[in-house]
Amino acid sequence: MEPIWRLARRLSGGDFISGQTLAAEFGLTRGAIWNMVRALEGKGLAIQAVRGRGYRLPNAVEWLLESDILAAIPDQWRGLVDKLEVYVETDSTNARLAGRITPPGRACACVAEYQTQGRGRRGRRWLMPPAAGICLSVAWQFESPPAALSALGPAAGLAVRRGLRDIGIDGVGLKWPNDLVWRDAKLGGILVELRAEGQGPAWVVIGVGVNDQLVPELGRAIIDSGGQRPVDLATLCGADRPGRNRVAGAIIGRLLELLSCCSDTGVEPMCGDWAEADVLAGREVLVSLGDSEVRGVARGIANDGALLLDTTDGTRRLTAGDVSVRLQR
Repeated sequence: MEPIWRLARRLSGGDFISGQTLAAEFGLTRGAIWNMVRALEGKGLAIQAVRGRGYRLPNAVEWLLESDILAAIPDQWRGLVDKLEVYVETDSTNARLAGRITPPGRACACVAEYQTQGRGRRGRRWLMPPAAGICLSVAWQFESPPAALSALGPAAGLAVRRGLRDIGIDGVGLKWPNDLVWRDAKLGGILVELRAEGQGPAWVVIGVGVNDQLVPELGRAIIDSGGQRPVDLATLCGADRPGRNRVAGAIIGRLLELLSCCSDTGVEPMCGDWAEADVLAGREVLVSLGDSEVRGVARGIANDGALLLDTTDGTRRLTAGDVSVRLQR
């Protein structure tokens, strides 16, 4: 582990630690410790520095551990994990698993404390400070594409929602095509990347990002840049917030259930509770399609995961490709 991340863990105990003490522990100068603190702040980690007292992280951090994540995956799905990788820092968890060939019926999962190039849909950057959320991906190979594979995005959203409900996090809805929301604020997002060969094998990587405990400055920066207002699990759950390892395990478990079951049944049955989760249903929305826009009332999704939109020209089916949705208030 790089020294700056060892320093981050050292500062997460809640007490201030002087630069002199840290320099002695790390075998470095106090100036080098200061430079590492600045490097961590540059990655978005909030560090308190008080003259005469030293440094600390203002909020307690539960660091991600492979053993704890695996223990949090339900027994019936844990055996499907061929490999679980936990990174302190990586470019993106989806990129880490891109091209990874897994045995059919087995998964490779990847979790990271911090992504330098985290991605959302349409190439947007996914902003998440170190240890402030859950960033994970699951890779899976189908021997042949299951029926309604294009609906995997909404199905994955429902799987994540089920995982959160399993550990007591209720009230989370889904905004088509890929947002986890709470009271119209964005809790997280999902990125599904598919590669298929005709009627042969199909490979999928499902990436999930969930906000756990964001600093206020990041929320303001997201809003100022035109993004949707964010919310985190700390706001939803308060003192009862489950640990990040437990959240990661619950989400991975439900994604494994989804991938395993839809190999046999197809994806459509896994979308059965979309109506319950859908935050757009019956609301007027504006959908951007490249250079054009479509206004209408959302009426749920079709069997293939397309958004159904009532417009002045009749009902339209919109796929998730280059589409963004803005609620009209």
